[in-house]
This record gives sequence, structure tokens and C-alpha cells, in this order.
Amino acid sequence: MPEAWKIANVPGPERAVVIADPARIVTMIREAKRPLLVVGHQAIEMKAGNQGLIKLITEMAEMKITIVATAHTVKAFITEGYHPAAWMGVVDLTNRFSDLTWTGFDGKGSYDIIMFIGIPYYLQSQMLSTLKHFAPDLLTVSLDRHYHPNADWSFPNLSEEEWQTSIEKIVKELQGQS
Repeated sequence: MPEAWKIANVPGPERAVVIADPARIVTMIREAKRPLLVVGHQAIEMKAGNQGLIKLITEMAEMKITIVATAHTVKAFITEGYHPAAWMGVVDLTNRFSDLTWTGFDGKGSYDIIMFIGIPYYLQSQMLSTLKHFAPDLLTVSLDRHYHPNADWSFPNLSEEEWQTSIEKIVKELQGQS
């Protein structure tokens, strides 16, 4: 079992399953009825291969994945010519995800899998801990390169190159290019 990237992160007995093969996440996304991707501000500076991560994420939106921008990330999406489903702070998002009566951004019901990328580690850790305890039926996936034990699924601690390869593989397989 990998250790949390920040050693002060004490998750308890239930820990995230390690994403050993990105194809497993692709299968989970394809089987989901309402997948959602929450994109934090760190994604603006991240690269995945030859392109910026924001550009790659906009390609994921074409695959019926609802995208939510946090912080000032919305500007980067609009620059790419994409308008996310919502723009909202991460604390407010966490509160909505743990509200059993919330019907999503489109009013069609809650989301069955929520993925997180580009959110600072310390903040994402607390979000995932909250969701683990107050929204236990919600499947959470951290797509960042550091292990998040409070998620249901998380990459292990990866080098930047390994992480970029994994993210590219997820997008390519979702597009059917693998």
C-alpha cells in the first residue's frame, strides 16, 4: 500500500485503491451514467505530453464528461474555446456533493463518479476526506500524480513523466485511439 504524499495525511483504515492501469479508470468512466471532472487551478500550468492539460481536458468533455472549473481555471477553459458546466469554489462543490438532495448542475440527478485534477494536495485531501465520510455512495477518483488515500481510487506517487503518460493514455482510450 503506498503512503500518502504528505505524511501528516492520516486516512484511517479505508484507503484508496491504487490505479495500476489507467485502462481501469477508462472502464469506470465508460460505465458511469454521470461522470464529472473537477479541475483546479494547478491544471493551468500542468502539461500532458506536447500540450497543456486544460486542452486535453477539453477533449475529455467531448466524451460526455461534465467539467467543472474551480478558482480562475475558467479563464483558461474559455481561452481554449470551451465553457465548463459550472465555475465554483471547491468548498462549495464539496458541500453540494455531500448533499443527498442536490440534483447536479443540470437538474438531472447526482453524479456517480467524480474525478479531481489540479487541486492543491492539502485541499483535495480534505475534500476527499469529507466526501468519504459524508457521501459514501459517491465514487471519487484522484487523477493527480500523488497518492490520495481518502479517494476511492488514486494514482500512486508518480514521477511527472509517468503521470503524463497515464493521463494521455486515459484520454486516448476514451477517444478510442488505443
